[in-house]
Amino acid sequence: MELTLVGLVDNQELRHILTEGSHVIGRGDDTNVKLAQASVSRRHAEIVVSGNEAILRDLGSHNGTKLNGNPVTTDVALQQGDQVDVANLSFRVEGPAGLGLTIFNESQTLVPSAEMTWEEVQSGRRDKRDLQSLLFRVLAEAGDLLTIPREPEEMYEPILDLVETALLQPERIFVLLIEADQDEPVNKASRVRGQGAATSLALSRTMMRQVIEKRKSFLTSDPLNDPGFGGMMSMVSQGIRSAIAVPLFDNEEVIGLLYADDSSAGKRFSKDQLAAFTLLANVIAVAITHSRYHLLEEEKRRQDTELQTAGGILDNILLSTLPECPGYEVTASLEACFEVGGDLYDARLMSDGRYAFLIGDVVGKGLGAALLVSHILSWSRFMIEENWDPQAMISRLNRQIFECTDSVRFTTFFLGYLTPETGHITYVNAGHNPPYVVRADGEIETCPATGMPVGILDEFPYTTGEVTLQAGDMITLYSDGVPETQRGERDEDEYGEERFEAFLREQRQTGLAELCTHLQQTLVDFRGDEPVGDDITLLLLRRNREQV
Repeated sequence: MELTLVGLVDNQELRHILTEGSHVIGRGDDTNVKLAQASVSRRHAEIVVSGNEAILRDLGSHNGTKLNGNPVTTDVALQQGDQVDVANLSFRVEGPAGLGLTIFNESQTLVPSAEMTWEEVQSGRRDKRDLQSLLFRVLAEAGDLLTIPREPEEMYEPILDLVETALLQPERIFVLLIEADQDEPVNKASRVRGQGAATSLALSRTMMRQVIEKRKSFLTSDPLNDPGFGGMMSMVSQGIRSAIAVPLFDNEEVIGLLYADDSSAGKRFSKDQLAAFTLLANVIAVAITHSRYHLLEEEKRRQDTELQTAGGILDNILLSTLPECPGYEVTASLEACFEVGGDLYDARLMSDGRYAFLIGDVVGKGLGAALLVSHILSWSRFMIEENWDPQAMISRLNRQIFECTDSVRFTTFFLGYLTPETGHITYVNAGHNPPYVVRADGEIETCPATGMPVGILDEFPYTTGEVTLQAGDMITLYSDGVPETQRGERDEDEYGEERFEAFLREQRQTGLAELCTHLQQTLVDFRGDEPVGDDITLLLLRRNREQV
């Protein structure tokens, strides 16, 4: 670890590289960092560097040693960006030259000799001729930022070029943006030249909060000649003579800050430059926000294309017309709430004459759910074609889903095997909405769950249930999108199971295709202007009346 101790002693910059070993700080001739100050003890403090660790200790000094304002009473670890006070002298711990490194601390690293609010910048309380001339030159070049579409990462070089023009080539420029997952602004771009490359960027949190929260612009010029420079020791220790920090305000919110500084002796930023720099930052922030929106729109278009493709594939996987079952009427429908959903249904006439039918609901929506739907259909079709029994099939399906998904992705699933001649159904209900068996006389029974949804545990002892359809009886498989259809967000009234049962009882003799159409219209009328909140899936199977 390469660290440097930087400070100001008798108006002269002191730099001491903390190499491996011991570094004694004091007034004595035998010290490594000699400070000829009466307030400093002969052997005042010591810094010991070993590998990647640097330890600071006080050597029993009269006036004490502090680290970041706290008295040093035991050995303490030094970090890049720390402030070390030896008696009344302040030093900063700098790291190796490294672009993009930003340090925030609680000290007043940037104490303004001038500051402006956004309202003051807009009101133009300066020599308007000088300001207008500067603004015209800078903002004329800034026009390309707004007119040429760019990716966010492509914005930074033109931004740095503009700042160099506006501030006559400062030594250091930093673009710091607020990121949702970060506590402090992130350095997204920087340009450093000359002596500015020797130190990292250090900003006070107080200043940073003022810029971001109150939209204030700050200017500090030539602290060595400022009578109050004693309060800017941290800034002086970095060798900075003039610095500017302004908000990146996009007319809606502050998205970050723009910072520049210079260590040249004759370099002084002016108030007009502060105002021009603030307005330039406004243009830059608008351009960055537009670029971000453009990127989001491009990403949305890409996702929409992928969803449309996935939806087309899923439509081809799901059967538009179910295989016929001798002596029975059968139909199915699926209304997805998005381009692709997580509901599925299927039916197959098996080689032994049985009729297999199923319905499922994958937790979640989008591409992940659609991908799992396609897998479940592939697995289940294979096992049905191989004449797997329902209990063995659901156990294997459970294990497959558990192994290929995370802990929150599971599927409710109902699988039934019908023997057409007898109307006997053997089923497994893995946590799905219990299907309704609507008898010819209007009585309604259910097929309750015989196990938990598939994919939650790698092993589960599923059991089977049985039901028999007589002539005119109908079994109704449905997803929770039917009873959970809402009338409206404020009303919070759901269509519910009671209404659904009453509908099925009333429509029990209607043709199944017509019944599906009637139910869809009923749900549309119930929810009104509200969009479809979940996939709505039905699979209906009814034994013909003429059978005995």
